Amino acid sequence: MAGQRMIPPLTGREAEREELRRTLDQPAGPHRLIRGGFGSGKTALLTDLFEKATDMGQVVLWASCVPADRLRGGSLMRQLGASRWTSGSSSSEQVAEAAGPPGPLVVFIDDLQWADADSLKALADLLRASDSDPKLLNMIASLGPGDSGDEYALGRVLRFFHHRTQLSPLSGRVMEHHARTLVAEAPEEVLRSCLSATGGNHYLFRTVLGALIGGSCAEGEQAPEQIMAGLVPEVSAAVRPLLRFFGSGCEKVATVLAVLETALPAEVIAHVSSMDMETAEDLVHALARAGVVERVGDCVRMASRLLAAALAYDTPPSRRAEYHARAARFLVTWGAPAEQLARHVFHSPPGLEFAVPALRAAADVAMARCVPEEALTYLRRALREEVDDGARGELLAQLGRAEMDCDVPAAVKELRTSLSLAGHPAAQASAARQLASALFAVDHYEDAVAVLQRTIERLRPRDPAFALRLELDYLLVSMGEPEPARQTRARLRQLSMDHATTAAVERPLAALLSFRAAALGEMSAQAVEWALHGLRRGLLPTDDESLVYSCAALALSAAGRPDLTLEHAAAAVAQSQAQASVLAFAQSVSARANALCRLGRFSAAQADAEAALAALGGIGIGRSESHCVFAVATLAEALIRQGRVSEAEALLVDSDLMGPSRTHMLYDYPLVVRAWLHDAQGKQTEALADLLHCGERLDARGMPAPGFYPWRSEAALLYLRRGEGERALALTDKELQLARTWGVPETIAVALRARGLVTGGRSGLDHLEEACRILAGTPARFRYAQAQADRGLLALECGYTDEGRAALRDAASLAFECGAESVGDQALAGLRSLGDRPRTPTFRGRTALTLAQRQVAELAAQGMTNAEIAQRLYVGVRTVEMHLTKAYTKLGVQGRHALYEALN
Repeated sequence: MAGQRMIPPLTGREAEREELRRTLDQPAGPHRLIRGGFGSGKTALLTDLFEKATDMGQVVLWASCVPADRLRGGSLMRQLGASRWTSGSSSSEQVAEAAGPPGPLVVFIDDLQWADADSLKALADLLRASDSDPKLLNMIASLGPGDSGDEYALGRVLRFFHHRTQLSPLSGRVMEHHARTLVAEAPEEVLRSCLSATGGNHYLFRTVLGALIGGSCAEGEQAPEQIMAGLVPEVSAAVRPLLRFFGSGCEKVATVLAVLETALPAEVIAHVSSMDMETAEDLVHALARAGVVERVGDCVRMASRLLAAALAYDTPPSRRAEYHARAARFLVTWGAPAEQLARHVFHSPPGLEFAVPALRAAADVAMARCVPEEALTYLRRALREEVDDGARGELLAQLGRAEMDCDVPAAVKELRTSLSLAGHPAAQASAARQLASALFAVDHYEDAVAVLQRTIERLRPRDPAFALRLELDYLLVSMGEPEPARQTRARLRQLSMDHATTAAVERPLAALLSFRAAALGEMSAQAVEWALHGLRRGLLPTDDESLVYSCAALALSAAGRPDLTLEHAAAAVAQSQAQASVLAFAQSVSARANALCRLGRFSAAQADAEAALAALGGIGIGRSESHCVFAVATLAEALIRQGRVSEAEALLVDSDLMGPSRTHMLYDYPLVVRAWLHDAQGKQTEALADLLHCGERLDARGMPAPGFYPWRSEAALLYLRRGEGERALALTDKELQLARTWGVPETIAVALRARGLVTGGRSGLDHLEEACRILAGTPARFRYAQAQADRGLLALECGYTDEGRAALRDAASLAFECGAESVGDQALAGLRSLGDRPRTPTFRGRTALTLAQRQVAELAAQGMTNAEIAQRLYVGVRTVEMHLTKAYTKLGVQGRHALYEALN
């Protein structure tokens, strides 16, 4: 090719070239042997030395052997000029006569392994004769792969070559250096991929460089695969003839390895090549000496990807498939790993009796390695096998589950067919749940409900237990829409743990009952007990995939235990990462984000919600679809609480959540969050409309409890600002009544806060004080900060300055710890109205320390005494004591022994 002609023939072999050239400068250099495999550059080196010796005026002879020479007696010696000496009677005088007056005779022989036996014997005699006067003869020969015509005679010649140069594969560093010099414009990734395909083979390296120089790779116009594909025919034509000379059967063994593409033990190679073990091992040995293959432990593989592609190029497809099938049959008897076996089954013709289980097992392994695309490839190949409807249904179900982690819309089709083929009740129930989940993910709620309902009707006569298990999911999904919720309300009310006739129903039933209790606002302690019972095997039980467990986690938060929700969600995140399930990860990290929000840890909640959205986006679920809504709303809440209102608005707009809301219960949360956004923007009318609309939706579904969304309290405060006190009071009365029935401290405190603000005066302050006392014992840090800020401001309004200051200082510290800057700023503004000038935004913890207090505390934590600190800072000991006392108070520690931990 034109590009290769532009490349110096010894590119990459400069070090060997200089070393060999130095031998020519010696008056009588030692006999030198250059050893190398196929394409190593030995002939180019020998030619370079021949030209150098000629330029130096030395007497030179050249001979080049080919495989056919092994059968032509004396052919090598005839090339060297047999008239100069007689085989078997060479003497130093004959050599001197051949060399002539100028100096030693330099003999170059290429591919010595193919020399005929007679010539080898003559060479041995000649070399022995020259030993008496080494200055007379300098022989330089190359030795490559291939069987000699007479190994004994060749050995007699080789023992005279005391200096040998072994041509190893080119290193990546050497290749990259030359490639960067010659093809500077090639993109880094293209260059490295192409060079690695050569395996360090000198011939292939020059061939690739020629393609890069002559091709269009300057701006990535050609991918590495395209460049390699263009070289395959040329390399194949060059390599195959050589392989035939390396030994009978070498071409077949190399082709088998090239087609199978993986490192294989000799037993497999022998079986696929239809030869005995000894023959196969001998051929592998010959190929390894030639540099065509390389050993990897007990296995063998092609030394170069380009060489492998070249040998596979002109192998007929039917023969390639046959090789893979023979390899698969042999490996299955060995109990080979699933993916190793499946790689060959994949390329085999349909009909292998073990194909389907092997491909399914490999798909499971691929999913565990976080490569769902590979799993899909195996499963789609398995569908080409002839199997009964039941097995095909199982295959499609597995395919659908894998697609749920890549492309949810595509999973619907496979899961729908899987359900139609499922025969056993367990398979029907599982397929229906999976299909409903996929339909739910793409907002086809009515279709999801219909799928569950039809399957329940089919199952009930055959297996009531499976029908009941599926009914639990049906009831949960029905709660999401007003009309289905109305139709199933009575049935939902009838359920109790007495209906759990089998272990398979017990946990999901407990989970559903916990969510029902939270929605109705009844029996909060029992709801927690049910939720924990339902979550005994976590949010993602491997034996029972269902959204009902996520709802149990929501029930825990509504029952005032977001700390328990966080614990289960964190475990589910770790589990989903170990199982490599993107959808499960997104669901569990969304649950963790929401729990963090309820705990007032807004920065961490934001990070989790963003991770959930990124994961969902990666599998084709857009932000406006239902599976993203919960994470979007959580993220928007976290942003609003941190005072990042414009970012929250942009998020809701981008997620199509600022217009008319869909009717499903998942969209209640975004409505409440949107109300908070409007309130923060000063749009009270819009905020109130969103909250009242949310309340109407909840009432229509029979979910009056304030545990999920305290919409009445929020709406009451907006009515209060509009001067509609009676409406505000009516809402707070109702919310407080429902909250006390629910019996959750946080929910009661939220209602008391609203009641206190609506009532005002001393009576209102009493309500706020009660709310703060309750919240102090809960994990709801943000709600506590909110109530303390309101209490402090109302106390100032009523003239209780000391009480107000203390509450506001506490509120500011709590708010900034949560990251709730709007509440913190509100509390600081109240303090400044008293004439206070806080030097830090908080009044406890590390951030509450002034610079001087922090300096003193850090030195004390290092073990310095007060006197040493005073000397270091050029202040008095009394000043150090004062700063330390204030630091202890702000950090909440009793002495210097606890300072290091508190500061770090």
